[in-house]
Amino acid sequence: MAEPIAAERIPLRIEWAVYASGYLSTSMQNMAGLLIPLWVVVTFHPTPFMVGIILGARHFLPTLLSIHGGAMMDHLGAKQVMVASAILAVVVHLIYPVTPWIWAVIILQMLGGLAVTTSWMGTQTLIGQVMKGSATHSGRLSAVALMGNLTVPPIVGAAWDHFGSWGGYLTMSLWAAGLVAAALVLPAPSAELSRATDRLRARDFIPRARSYIEAFALLSVPAIAMVVMLSILRNSTYAIRGSFYVVYLDSINLTGTEIGVLLAASGLVGSGAALLTGRMTKVVNPIVLLLLTVGTTIFFMAIPPLTDKYLILLLIIVLWGASAAMSMSLMFSTLSKAADARSQGKSVGLRLTANRMAATVLPVIMGAVADVSGVNASFLIVGGALLLMLMGVAFFSRRVVAEAR
Repeated sequence: MAEPIAAERIPLRIEWAVYASGYLSTSMQNMAGLLIPLWVVVTFHPTPFMVGIILGARHFLPTLLSIHGGAMMDHLGAKQVMVASAILAVVVHLIYPVTPWIWAVIILQMLGGLAVTTSWMGTQTLIGQVMKGSATHSGRLSAVALMGNLTVPPIVGAAWDHFGSWGGYLTMSLWAAGLVAAALVLPAPSAELSRATDRLRARDFIPRARSYIEAFALLSVPAIAMVVMLSILRNSTYAIRGSFYVVYLDSINLTGTEIGVLLAASGLVGSGAALLTGRMTKVVNPIVLLLLTVGTTIFFMAIPPLTDKYLILLLIIVLWGASAAMSMSLMFSTLSKAADARSQGKSVGLRLTANRMAATVLPVIMGAVADVSGVNASFLIVGGALLLMLMGVAFFSRRVVAEAR
């Protein structure tokens, strides 16, 4: 009965602001995964290797600074950091259409990726700071975040088809402006944490070694180490979906709207699959289920180039969406149970660092493989390598599986 009472004490406007922030930040990630590959290919006609560098750059700064961002939120509260990040996102995405140089696009990718990822991390931090780790609110946030896969790909795809790059990037900036508005509604730092009374200063942006040491020390916990490794493998499929998957679909002459529908379908099925996670864990060991869903997530992202039939591609992507959604819910649950109360924020930063690392490196590796073997073959080669690594993680995880029984 404690959780419903806690839920009633949270003002509805704050609860909705948290969910809106989660929806808008994850939606912008989905928009970027569809719009930027199309724009880069049409505007600059780069090699596959250069496509990988450009798209991977979006995750470079988040890889370095996610742990530091979590420490800032612990000290200052999430609101100030999220407002600054959302304003940066508004500005950065308005600059893309007028950028004539690839090196400048790489810089914009770094800044845009940092702004959006920090906003999403702030939303997750608020589950602990404001909602005290409520499983009810965590579930609602996950469902709302997955709705971004459903709703925004058709919107940004249609904006691209009808209004070109300006239509797409104005849509992203509009979403970022909504993120600013949602962040402003969030409670003041002093209401989130008793020690969060400082103003945001330039020195706060300087990373501190202690934050990183404490975060990486969490890897000594077997369950946390397992989740981090699985997070890298799982997020590699998102990196493929946001880069060469779209490039492949464009190469078989699908329109932006058709591509958007595929991505939206994965979100629709994923939302339903996430709601079934709790029931599935009553039948299958949660750790075993996590390993299985990560494996199917990799498999279904490796096989799209085996067909150019739209309905088959639709079936593949919805199966990928279901696997990805269920594995995400299982990761949240496993990580929260493995980390103590004082390490929740650091564990989120650690997992996001692993995610961004995969998203930074994977497109570059896949681009290099595609230069040698072709784009289609690179899906199978990279997918096979990820499945082999998953087998290694499964062997490592035997102890965690035994403890979960």
